Amino acid sequence: MNIGIFPCQGRCNVSMMTKTVAEFFVDDEIIRVLPHLSLPLDNESGINEKYIALNGCPAKCASKEFESARIKPHEEIIITKDFDPKNNEKYEELLYIDEEVYLVQEVIDRLLDSKSAEN
Repeated sequence: MNIGIFPCQGRCNVSMMTKTVAEFFVDDEIIRVLPHLSLPLDNESGINEKYIALNGCPAKCASKEFESARIKPHEEIIITKDFDPKNNEKYEELLYIDEEVYLVQEVIDRLLDSKSAEN
């Protein structure tokens, strides 16, 4: 199984944080950071993939993109729900980056564990 992470596509600081967090997983063999959802997704390539919508704020733009593509993400993360970066401030420092990466890793581990439990 592979994991597809789709970060928020906005331009505010919390959106930029989702892209930065996603970059931490780029070199992982089973994780694919999705630049957009118009790519062929799901089982066209024969690969079982689960999707994570990585939202910056409660507007849930990444989740809405999945909805527009008629795909239901397996997990949704809202960075500002667990951490309190102020929306639309300058993105000058990586506040809470380690905690945010850890949060995403926990969700990835949960998805992988659920796949192991199915087998």
